[in-house]
Amino acid sequence: MYRKLKRILLHVLLWTIILATITLMSLHPDNTFSWARNLPFIITYLSLVCFFYLNADYLFIKLIPNKKYLLYILIVGVIVLLYIYFHHYIFSLFFQLDSFHGHNIPPKGPPPLDALPFMPEKRRMIPIRRVLLPLTQFLLFWALSLCYRLIYEWMSLNKKNKEIEAEKSIIELAYLKAQINPHFILNTLNTIYSFILKGSEKASDAVLLYSQVIRYIFDKIETNFVPLQEEIDYINNYIDLQILRFTDTLNIEFEIKGNVEDHKIAPLTFISFIENSFQYGISNHYPSTISIQIEALDDSIRFTTKNRKYKKNDFQYIGKNIGIKNTRRKLNLIYPEKHKLSIKETDDSFYLDLIIFNTSYKQK
Repeated sequence: MYRKLKRILLHVLLWTIILATITLMSLHPDNTFSWARNLPFIITYLSLVCFFYLNADYLFIKLIPNKKYLLYILIVGVIVLLYIYFHHYIFSLFFQLDSFHGHNIPPKGPPPLDALPFMPEKRRMIPIRRVLLPLTQFLLFWALSLCYRLIYEWMSLNKKNKEIEAEKSIIELAYLKAQINPHFILNTLNTIYSFILKGSEKASDAVLLYSQVIRYIFDKIETNFVPLQEEIDYINNYIDLQILRFTDTLNIEFEIKGNVEDHKIAPLTFISFIENSFQYGISNHYPSTISIQIEALDDSIRFTTKNRKYKKNDFQYIGKNIGIKNTRRKLNLIYPEKHKLSIKETDDSFYLDLIIFNTSYKQK
């Protein structure tokens, strides 16, 4: 309601300025402003304003989209003829009233428009200009009306497209959030199953860690932001679960720097990168080291991973590329122009550096 009222007031203000400018421009330098002399100008231009909205808000949107072009042309043609007659009638009527108030005997019938006393001799119209002037005015307002409608339709279409893109982004983000690495789930369940068969004490620890990891995923999947400490606790549980799966040759360096209590982060932001480190940075034959660091700065979070890269088959590399691509898209949706991601990859090493800005509670 407020927007509609604001739009109406804006249009009234614009038309007031335009009509005032046109009226004042029509004055002869030797004449002063007079309502009696300028009222016909105001009335005719107000009628054109009415046609402006009739054409833009009704005729155009009702007839043109339905391809009723001939009917549209016919209606506009009838209106222009009526306006030409109306224009001549109004000026003739006010000329007679002006002559009556000047104690002159008005001539029989409407006088010609070029005989108006307040129009200079050089500006008096020859008969054909009685048609050309109102016709020109009408065509000008008709063109302005079409431009207004086309611009309005373009802006509406652009707004709808942006809304559709926003909805698509929300749906896409929800899809990306909902993605869970199936290999992690299956491998973890297989590990727990093997612990149970062996009667290992690690089985209960693995079940507890696994339930905490899965619970966090489902609890936070629809949450926009969580405290950074909660994300770190989730990563710790994930790392401990992965350590249970692999041999003692695996060395995990997980370092936390800075005051993490003052920061928040979108949940599951780092997990895809950590999964890649475990998937491609671990060897069953050689000692493997994975370095993960989270540093809380004044108003940003820096996340880095570093690991040795062991040869994998083409299918696994395709999976890695998809995971990184999806995470990039997720960052672009959640942190547009508020993050910086750098990946350095060689034949035998992988290094990732991610900085996310504006993460401090104090800035919100």
